[in-house]
Amino acid sequence: GTGKTRTLTCRIAHMIGRGVPPGQVLAVTFTNKAAREMVERVNEMLPRERRRRDRSEPEDPFDTRPTVCTFHSLCVRILRQHIERLGYKKNFVIYDEGDQVATMKKILSAISANGEKTDAHAVLSMVSKLKNAAPGAPVFGDESVLALAQHVRRRYESALRAANAVDFDDLILLALQLFREHPDALEACRRRWRYVMVDEYQDTNGSQFELVHALARESRNLCVVGDDDQSIYGWRGAEIANILDLEKHYPEVKGIKLEQNYRSTNT
Repeated sequence: GTGKTRTLTCRIAHMIGRGVPPGQVLAVTFTNKAAREMVERVNEMLPRERRRRDRSEPEDPFDTRPTVCTFHSLCVRILRQHIERLGYKKNFVIYDEGDQVATMKKILSAISANGEKTDAHAVLSMVSKLKNAAPGAPVFGDESVLALAQHVRRRYESALRAANAVDFDDLILLALQLFREHPDALEACRRRWRYVMVDEYQDTNGSQFELVHALARESRNLCVVGDDDQSIYGWRGAEIANILDLEKHYPEVKGIKLEQNYRSTNT
């Protein structure tokens, strides 16, 4: 209730008002609902003539509006354009939870002894933790589930690859792989999004931090908002150090405290 998201949306409108091309602005958040609300707020702030395109200009939707989306939908945009360079087809499928569970159950039934039953959901959750953990960072949880997840992870990834499919974790991890292996693809994304903003930054995990850092490292134009007392995604790998240690990665950062709550009055 202190105006964190409003800070981002006002900054977007301010930059565009100062002449920053809307297509170079990227704002990332965690849920589709939050992204939709941000888009609505930005549209309300922008002058109507800036929202309507000049009919004489070539049709390029990317130049006329900022990109406001979730981490996952950002990576879908990047991968739809470049994923063939990683050996996938452009029409890759994104597995939902049901597809993932069905795939994991097949793998577990193939390796289980004497028809032993294993919780596919628990194994998938641990595989997700393993995927998203920063390199060398410890992963905590039930030791037997952790050992099983480490054992079947490669089989699971191979099964998805054979189906030209990815899961939600893969979206970010494959985007990072693309950036590491194909610097020209990263440079194209940096040229496209020169101004990077992140909402609820305290909830980013290692992979999300790496993605944001890759895009903003050269331009140094990064704006994040968050509350280090409000992290709610520790159970899925959120690393509070990302916001606490921001000055280590961006020594020139300017911190602004929002200390008045406008949503909850004293009464």
